This record gives sequence, structure tokens and C-alpha cells, in this order.
Amino acid sequence: MAKKSTAKTQTGTQSALITTTGSAPALIPIDPDPQSAFVLHPEYDLVEGKAHSHIAHRTHLYIALAAVIVCLLSLWLAVRQAEANAALDARSGRAPAEVIDRRFEEGNRDIHRRWFITYRFGLPDGRTFSREVSVDAAEYDFYFVGSRLVIKFLPDQPELNTLLERRLEAVEADLLWFMVIVPPLLALPVLLWALAQNILLTQYERRGVVVRGEVVECFGEERASHYYVRLRYQFLLPDLKIRRGTAHYMRDDLRGAKLPEKGTQIAVLYLNDWFYRLL
Repeated sequence: MAKKSTAKTQTGTQSALITTTGSAPALIPIDPDPQSAFVLHPEYDLVEGKAHSHIAHRTHLYIALAAVIVCLLSLWLAVRQAEANAALDARSGRAPAEVIDRRFEEGNRDIHRRWFITYRFGLPDGRTFSREVSVDAAEYDFYFVGSRLVIKFLPDQPELNTLLERRLEAVEADLLWFMVIVPPLLALPVLLWALAQNILLTQYERRGVVVRGEVVECFGEERASHYYVRLRYQFLLPDLKIRRGTAHYMRDDLRGAKLPEKGTQIAVLYLNDWFYRLL
């Protein structure tokens, strides 16, 4: 969308849009000439004062649909994994264990302090396993080196184990909650943006008017192996006020070609003083 600004005409403005004479201005045509107007966006055609596009400008709807699909997929994966965690916990075994180490991590704030214990347990087949787990301050004071406790483990995967009072989880519950909460929160702004874009495009199609404008400045620039045309322009409305804007668009086909000079006619799709775009 063009960058918007408003400015009233000043006395002595030299522009192809307005012919300054001592008498009252005659009726000024505002329809662009389809044969001579420079169109920055090649997907548009000018026919009888109307702008026709070769493509459907509904990319925002596809982006919104992708955001919804990502949200639903994340929710589905979280639910499936929660069910899998519940199944794992239901078939877990029990075994006695012994605390063999404990440590404390100091932090600048209380919230950054962390407590850990390491326990070890053995199975009837002679295999032993150990694991360090995070505990809260009360549990840390309760578990000292040499204290006994009971842990739960997965019989066919003993390395997956935890304290008895906790759920046996292949994927931690905190990550599952993240999968449930964060994607919808991120998708909501995308959906609102898509809704706003859809309303705006609908208004452009129903109420937009194609008016004549002129190039103020135009130059090209190479960026990441592509050629972009950057253009400053102005256009005149029936109330004899000039609106100005800027636009840029990737036009590899214009690399090495002569760009439109100052005063070259262009076409602008105008909705109101806040919303207009260079075609």
C-alpha cells in the first residue's frame, strides 16, 4: 500500500496535473489514459477507467488459513501427546531408589534459584539407572544424600523414569501447554490482519476510483539479486487537492530499461484520504 500523506496545493505549483492561469481552472480530467499511463504493478490493466487484475489479491486469506491449520495441528499434536503420556503413566512400574547427590543453583533473583537431586535405582536383571531431577525448595530439604524414595519407570524403557508423585511423561506438560496456548495467541493477530485486509480489498473493489497521477521521482535499485523500482508520485482529486505517496515493487523486467521520467502519467486506485494505492 502506498505511503500516505496529504498536502494542499500551493500557489505556483508546477505540475502537469494543474495548469495555472489567471482565470478559474477548467474541468480537469482525472481519468488516466490507458495507453500512456505507467503501471508499476504489471498484474493490472486499465480499461475504461477501471483497474482489472490478472490475479486474485487474496493472499492474506491463504496466510490466515495457514495460521489456522498450524493452530489446529499444534492442538491435535498436544492432545495426542497428552493421551500418550497418560498411557505411559498408566503402565509404569515402581522401584526403590536412593538419593546419591543434590545441588543448588544460585540466581540473581529468587525466581532463578533451582534445586536438583540425583537418584539411582536398580532392576532385578542387574541394570542400574540414575537421573537428576529438578525439585522445589521443600522437596530439596526433604531429600538428602542417602535417603530412600520410590520412583516410577517404564518397564520396557527404564531410562524414562521420575519421582513417584509425578506423572511419567515422554513430553513434559509445560511443553504441551506451550503448544496449546502460544500458537493461537500468535495466530490471532494474523487473523485480525487478514480480516482487515479483506475488508479493505472489498472496499477498494466496490468504492475505489481510478484517478490520474504523475511521477515525481523514479529510480531502480538492486536488492538481493532482484531489481526494485521505487517511485514517488502525486495525483489530483476533483476537489483540486493533491495527494502524494511512495511505492516500490520488484520489477526484474525493467532492469536496464528506461524508467519513467518526472511528469509521466500514472494511475492510482483511490478510496479515501487514508487509503489509496499506486497501480
